[in-house]
Amino acid sequence: MELRHLRYFIAVAEERSFTHAAERLHIAQPPLSQQIMQLENELGLKLLHRTKRRVELSDAGKTFLAHAKQIIHTTETAAVEAKRAERGEIGRLAVGFFEHMSYTLLPPTYRAYRERFPSVVVELRWFPVVGQADALRRGDVDIAFLRPVSAQEDIAQHVLVKEPLVLAVPAMHPLATRESLSVKQCAGEPFILYARHMAPDLHSMITRMFAAADVTPNVALEVGQVYTCLGLVSSGAGLAFVPSSVQRIRLDHVVYRPIRGRTPEIETMLGWKQSNPSPLLTAFVETARSVVRSLAQ
Repeated sequence: MELRHLRYFIAVAEERSFTHAAERLHIAQPPLSQQIMQLENELGLKLLHRTKRRVELSDAGKTFLAHAKQIIHTTETAAVEAKRAERGEIGRLAVGFFEHMSYTLLPPTYRAYRERFPSVVVELRWFPVVGQADALRRGDVDIAFLRPVSAQEDIAQHVLVKEPLVLAVPAMHPLATRESLSVKQCAGEPFILYARHMAPDLHSMITRMFAAADVTPNVALEVGQVYTCLGLVSSGAGLAFVPSSVQRIRLDHVVYRPIRGRTPEIETMLGWKQSNPSPLLTAFVETARSVVRSLAQ
């Protein structure tokens, strides 16, 4: 039994005429009659009572018609849904993020993606920045915001942002009056830095900046997250280097100042397992890229 047999039978049953059904199907009447006979022979029962003027459904035909329509509807729906899945319009997507992303790139990307693909179920899952790659490998998430904090050769990546660091300074600090600052100007000031085991990329980058300026940092304390740094700067505990995108966050008693001279750039990327080239991932990456372009304008 093939789907065309079902479509032919439905047409005859609805038209109550082989002639009208053949016209509707754009085929000749004899082949249509033969196909219906083949269907009846395969089922081993009479689906139609044929008269000279009309075709009537048997009791078996009435039951078969209802199921035939359901089968056709199901296959058509399956084809439509499969095409939607191929375009990344339906499904489930688990997105990993770390603290810094929760108030910079994640909110506008999540909103834009949900507007474009409302039928996709998006699950947001937090992991520390050093845990994102392992979360991908374990299958805890399908795609994740990453920073280059560990070996990631097995993970496909797309760089979203390269941004410099800026200095977060307590608003009442004398250095807050400067338009920009050099690392040397901050020599001797207490600094809130990032613990190597929690933010190795930032730790390494800032250590190199101090070394290049021939400055020994006065470390007030080490923390693991950018927002923690900002809270401590707000309290007056010290200065902190933060990614420039953080300047969108307005905190009382904190000002941001650019750093004079060449400074390294911190990278933020999206990553996913090489073995998982899903259309859902492609759509999420494209949405994130669009958001980054709009924020840069």
